[in-house]
Amino acid sequence: MKKRTQKALTIILAVFVTLSMVGSAAFSLFYPGFNVPPSSPATPSSSAEAAAAAEVQYHQAQSQVQDLLQKLKSQPDDVTLKEQLANAYYDLGVTATRSAPAEARGDFTKAVQGYQEILKVKKDTNLVLDLATAALYAGQNGLAEKSYQEALAQKPDSFDVLYSYGLFLAQAKQDYAGALKLWQKALAEDPGNANAAQLKKLIAQVEGLQKGKP
Repeated sequence: MKKRTQKALTIILAVFVTLSMVGSAAFSLFYPGFNVPPSSPATPSSSAEAAAAAEVQYHQAQSQVQDLLQKLKSQPDDVTLKEQLANAYYDLGVTATRSAPAEARGDFTKAVQGYQEILKVKKDTNLVLDLATAALYAGQNGLAEKSYQEALAQKPDSFDVLYSYGLFLAQAKQDYAGALKLWQKALAEDPGNANAAQLKKLIAQVEGLQKGKP
C-alpha cells in the first residue's frame, strides 16, 4: 500500500466512531473539518496537551511546505519535488483542521492543484486517489467523485480505492447502499488487509443504520 494512501486511511480509522452513533453525524467524523463532539470527553489537561501537540504539528507542516517552495525555485521542473509539495499541502490541511480550521480548505485546494499538475505528466492511480481525497476535503465533491471513479476504473479490485470511494459515498452522498457494495467487494478482494477488521465494523454499523430506517 502506498504510504500516502495508508496515511489517509489511518486518519479515517483514527476517528472511527462507536456503533452507538447514528446518521450522517457519525460519518462526519471520517473526514477532517467536521465539528462533531467526541464520543468521550477529554480531561482539561489532556485537551491542552492535544492542542499543543496539534499546534506543533501544524507549524512543522508549514515549515515543510516553505522548504519545498524554496527548493522548487531552483528546480521548477522537478516532478518529485512537486509531488512532495502536493503531499505537504495535504498534510498541512490535515493539521490545519485541528489548529487553523479556516486555513484547511485552502491548503487542500493547493494540494488538489498540485496533484492535477503532476498527473499531466505522471500517470499513477495512487495519485488519482490522493487527488480525490484532497478534493473532498477541499469541498470539491464533483472532482472528488470523478477522481474516485477514475481510480476505480484503473484498479477495480484495489482495497484502498474501494474503501475510500465507499467512504465518499457514505459521507458526501449518504449513498449507504453504494458504500456497502464497494466495502463488501474490498473485503472479498483482500480479506487479510490490515484495515479489514475496521471495515467490518463499519459495514456492521451502516447495515444497522439501514435496518433502523422506517
